[in-house]
Amino acid sequence: MSEKEKHEDASAKKWQKMFDNIWLLFLLSLLISGLIYNAWGIYDLLNVPPVP
Repeated sequence: MSEKEKHEDASAKKWQKMFDNIWLLFLLSLLISGLIYNAWGIYDLLNVPPVP
């Protein structure tokens, strides 16, 4: 096995280990969805026209 193949295999194992961790994926999904919805809400609040 060449050095390149060993490096690619180690990299693949690192990503596979990360994607097998259900709690890490759960926290990542909460973080991403929370950031998106909060950014969307702030954007909507800033674009509300002022009351006459």
